[in-house]
Amino acid sequence: MRAFIIITILLSSFLLFGQDERILYADFEFEKGSKELLYGDRVVFRKEPSKDADAIDTLSIGDEVTIIEKTMETMQINGLNSNWYKVKKGRKTGYILGGLIALDNVEIDGDTYLIIYAGNGEEYSLNIRSRVLKRNGEYYGHESYLNTHAISIQAYDDRGVDNIQNMLVVNLHAEACGVDGGQTYLFNNGEKLIEAIHVSDVGDGGFWFSESLTFPNDEEGYEGVIRYDRESGEPMDDEMSWMRSVKNTVILRWENNAFTPNIREFDFNDE
Repeated sequence: MRAFIIITILLSSFLLFGQDERILYADFEFEKGSKELLYGDRVVFRKEPSKDADAIDTLSIGDEVTIIEKTMETMQINGLNSNWYKVKKGRKTGYILGGLIALDNVEIDGDTYLIIYAGNGEEYSLNIRSRVLKRNGEYYGHESYLNTHAISIQAYDDRGVDNIQNMLVVNLHAEACGVDGGQTYLFNNGEKLIEAIHVSDVGDGGFWFSESLTFPNDEEGYEGVIRYDRESGEPMDDEMSWMRSVKNTVILRWENNAFTPNIREFDFNDE
């Protein structure tokens, strides 16, 4: 049943977001022949799939490698069990631990976003670690909590938001009813990645709850502000096709690396 759910998610996401967006999940494997970027820095490129094997070279964050095959050898890294991969770098062939290879990468305005999964000590959840690699080789990152294992990422410019350079959006793909299928927004101000907000999108048994942001440069946006919309609803009478919904809208401003006002301090009283 779980395999069917995951396949359904992958197909719907493929249709919704297009062929270039990679859907990631907990046991994601790199495809043979795919070209991937390193998430880790000063990565030891080894002759055999073992941390004790001799080094061929030391590679840098953002270096591109070509996947040859996944090996059966594993090692713990970032709180997770990771397979070693046989890869090619230039004319050299060797081994790199999978947990040091970015699961996906996106580029915007010369900045490259790289992500990996990490354990957080909880059995049914993961964290996502994100890094932005600048043109000059500098990088910085952020770690976010996930309550689903199926995600994808997109990068945008500032979308009209003052005092940021661009943003990374982590799309959560709900694996079942009642699981959050929202988005986490990470703002890049040129010095650090800031987890600006997480917006939820949940449906279960007819009930739904959704949050969304409209940015200044969006078609329905307003200059200098971000519109936050929050809607919840539930079925009241199926025979009469009666649905009740409540919607709230708040105008936000991005100031001092945070949204003002703080919507998480609101009592929306959706009853």
